[in-house]
Amino acid sequence: MAEQMLNRTGAALPDRIAPRKLAYSSLYLDQIAGKAPAAEFFVTRDIRAAASKLDSVTFDRKSLAEILHSQNLVYSASEETHSNIDKLADERTLCVFSGQQAGFLGGPLLTLVKALAVVKAAGRYSEELGRPVVPIFWIAGDDHDFEEANHTWLLNREGAPCRNAYNTAPELAVPASEIKFCDRDELTRAKKQLIECLGETDFTDRLMQLVDHAYTPSDTFVTAFGRFMAGLTAEYGLIFFSPGDSGAKRLAAPLFEAIIEKQAGVHDLLTARNSEIERAGYHIQVEKSDDSTHLFYNLDGRRPVVRDGDGFTVGDSRFTKEELLDRIREHPDRFSPDVMTRPLMQSYLFPVVSQKGGPAEIAYLAQLNPLFDLFDLVAPHVKARATMTLTEARFEKMLLELDVEFEELTGDIEQVVNRILARTFPADLEGEFNELRQALEQRFSQFRREALEFDPQLARVAEQAQGKIDYTLKGFEQKVWAAHKRKSQQTRDKVYRLYHALYTNRGLQERALNVTYFISRYGFDIIPYMYDRLDSEETDHQLISLSEYTT
Repeated sequence: MAEQMLNRTGAALPDRIAPRKLAYSSLYLDQIAGKAPAAEFFVTRDIRAAASKLDSVTFDRKSLAEILHSQNLVYSASEETHSNIDKLADERTLCVFSGQQAGFLGGPLLTLVKALAVVKAAGRYSEELGRPVVPIFWIAGDDHDFEEANHTWLLNREGAPCRNAYNTAPELAVPASEIKFCDRDELTRAKKQLIECLGETDFTDRLMQLVDHAYTPSDTFVTAFGRFMAGLTAEYGLIFFSPGDSGAKRLAAPLFEAIIEKQAGVHDLLTARNSEIERAGYHIQVEKSDDSTHLFYNLDGRRPVVRDGDGFTVGDSRFTKEELLDRIREHPDRFSPDVMTRPLMQSYLFPVVSQKGGPAEIAYLAQLNPLFDLFDLVAPHVKARATMTLTEARFEKMLLELDVEFEELTGDIEQVVNRILARTFPADLEGEFNELRQALEQRFSQFRREALEFDPQLARVAEQAQGKIDYTLKGFEQKVWAAHKRKSQQTRDKVYRLYHALYTNRGLQERALNVTYFISRYGFDIIPYMYDRLDSEETDHQLISLSEYTT
């Protein structure tokens, strides 16, 4: 095992960062600490209570298994995944969920972190509850935000952020499950850019085999994402589910109808809860207009269904309540929940005992939690998801060498640069040179007077000597300034390289940097390395060192 890396005080580099030191909301911080009133905004505060309540609810497990098997066959999922799907036939089997939008190449690193953590959580909860708990990853197949899902970020060979994207947008704002990589030339360009940014390594051939397998012109954002992520997590049995599935929508149709039927109750509960959150001194995570139904209709693009008097509008089309309900019954596949009702669909379809959420997710789950009772659903036990930064050995050394704390990178990076430069160079270099010059002139003038009294013929020699001293001092000063400038730039470049690697795009690494960066440098074995060291229940931000990693 490698020696533990120590800073200048002899203390070990931290492997955890307390959430309060990072830019998280007070609601999230209070919730993970179990503090009132944040903790009181959640109906189910114990995982055993959620499991017990789910025993009295019936789910269409056969249909769910068929849908999951069908989807995961498309994703080329492993036998372990299909084995976990089969477990759903057992009435005692429960689910723990995490999820993410179908980002290009898996999106940011947090997607993989969520995937690995939900697998570990399922194993832990199975032991804790004494019954099967399977991990399911919700691919946000209904999401239509193309500009958010079409790109990811890498670090190029100079250590600078590099945006890798598929730029051909669909003509309409349709769900991700309908957006295909149909522009073959653009897809080829994006793949070429990936290699150009990462560079050729011992691992890029295998990486590109997976990329080429997942991303083809006939694939949608969802099928490509599912195949890519299933390839990364094959050994863990993670189940992938996209709600953009006609079979899933048929099962969820009664819920969509109920959302329309219970509009008054939905509006009243959310208004009351938002007021409670604000009175408690917290901010509202999701702001919705009073006329929102919290439902979308794919009608010439995914559009929100809006309350309009005693009816509803979608774009330029108007519907009575009965007309809209008829549309849901006829074409449930064209309807989808918004961020506030998506967790309801999840718990309507699946026996969800726990939901793993990040800071933003926990904040909006606090808003919508009263809706579970309104729709006679079991609210899952909400738990914070794991968060993580991978720290390469070279960057650990930089942290030590520059004497930089991880938290400093989350602030003004120029202040970090200035602090380091101030420590390595005199604060007033020009002033100190002036003092030196004046002191030399004063001493030489005194010595010159004494020497000329001894022999006046030394005047010319003394003048030449003083000129040489001035010339030499000026040359020395110029060289020092040049070294200062060169060293300053080197230090600045080093700090920014550290900054880009650990706090990519002014945010935690996991929120921007793509996993392909690490795979290209360390190979696919980096994934089990992450899995082994990741604690699914830890609320501190985890710093996972790669100094002990060997390929």
